[in-house]
Amino acid sequence: MSLQHLIGAVFLTAGIIYAVYILKDAFSDREALAAQPGTLRGTMIAEGIVYFFCTIGISDFVMNTIVVRKLKLAGPETLPDNLITAGIVPGSFIAFLYLRTAPLVDVKTMLVFMGGLALGSFIGSRAVGKMNGEVIRKALVVLLIGAMIALIVRMILSSGEPGTATALSGAKLVLLGVLTLIFGFTNMLGIPAKPFTTTALMLLGMSPITTLTLLLGSVPISVVTGGINVVRRRRYNKKMALSAVTIGCVTAFIGTMLAISINAVALNIILIGVILIAVISLVKK
Repeated sequence: MSLQHLIGAVFLTAGIIYAVYILKDAFSDREALAAQPGTLRGTMIAEGIVYFFCTIGISDFVMNTIVVRKLKLAGPETLPDNLITAGIVPGSFIAFLYLRTAPLVDVKTMLVFMGGLALGSFIGSRAVGKMNGEVIRKALVVLLIGAMIALIVRMILSSGEPGTATALSGAKLVLLGVLTLIFGFTNMLGIPAKPFTTTALMLLGMSPITTLTLLLGSVPISVVTGGINVVRRRRYNKKMALSAVTIGCVTAFIGTMLAISINAVALNIILIGVILIAVISLVKK
């Protein structure tokens, strides 16, 4: 078994552990579950859609920001906790499925990439629990706009000659570690790491296939490590978490197996539109 396949197995194991905890928490007090904001049916439909489209690269954080706001599932102070908790199990499942079949990636590059995200997420998950809800809302607006800019940069880069590197070393590897640490931290605020990490990898000259493997197979490490601090705070909406663990995983599996293909430019435009809707939603309070 290669290290890449081993990491996929670790993701699956972590997802199962989190799933057991979330399911147990959801059904331990059914009256409390029923009393939480939103309807279980509506939330399940929304989460099914979110994690189906997540398999083609659209950020679940961005989509779930809209879901939380529109269905009034949580306030701004607990929005990051809800995004992180909902994303852990489906994200782990997608990573496992993808790493089983994706081309092998340079071990050193993957470990630095995942290590930076994990450390940044662990630190960020502790910090965000102490932040004021209004501060989080304003940070989300600013950083989501940054995510849109990152996507636009990525679109410009992809129109030229793509990178060919399959591994990084020296100063580039160190820079990757620093950048992923920052992206892991901001991910705990509810800011999608995918646009930033993809743009960074492309700027560093990585090939599209290596970038895709790192993106889909490694970014979930952020919510897995951040969830250690987040889930035990239990500030998440149980209906949302339950929906993500159940129907979210089912639709993620379907999406992965269908191997949906879409033009990269069209996908970026869709994602920019989704982020813009999320920004407008946050600005309107």
